[in-house]
Amino acid sequence: MPLTKRAHTWLATLRRETPVPTARVERLIVDAGWKPHAVWLDFHDRLAGYIEEVGPGDIAVWGLARAVDATPPRAWIPPDSVFVRPGHDQFPEVIGCADAHPVHEFELAADGWFAGVGGPCPTFDMKVERHGVLHEFFGRAKARQTLVTKDSDAAVHQKLLHDVAPWLVAEASSKDTQFFLTPSQLVQFSPRIKQIVVNELDPP
Repeated sequence: MPLTKRAHTWLATLRRETPVPTARVERLIVDAGWKPHAVWLDFHDRLAGYIEEVGPGDIAVWGLARAVDATPPRAWIPPDSVFVRPGHDQFPEVIGCADAHPVHEFELAADGWFAGVGGPCPTFDMKVERHGVLHEFFGRAKARQTLVTKDSDAAVHQKLLHDVAPWLVAEASSKDTQFFLTPSQLVQFSPRIKQIVVNELDPP
């Protein structure tokens, strides 16, 4: 499914470097002894080069590899190379998908799973959609957090979830985290830990 207009609007706020050609990345993966999974190459082809701010003075440059003369300079990965970590137990191998501090977990699994900033989620596109939702909501007006609870089973919280159900943002939601974007609220619900976080726009 193509990215939504909302996601593209957020992407347009990011700087972007000229990425390493996808064909070159594919050769690097093969030469390193790994299979160039289609989901990896598709990610690089469409999204490599975007520069995401992940903290004050801290960035992640998306992509499976970066050039020797990349700008901004490389920080965490060797030039013109890929990093692949073998699978274990029932989990598939993963590839580093950004030049970023390892704490941010920018790794893309062979099945498309992304666990880093904006995740965990089944695809990197879903991460982008989530940023798009946040960008749209907080760009509307000043907002404030009005609820954080891990008691989603309470009747009052079940009513909240019922009321916002029509506003589910499907492309940004997974079984682990659901996003609901109403005209005045952004609700995030994490069923496994029974957590609800609500942000609301301040009255005009």
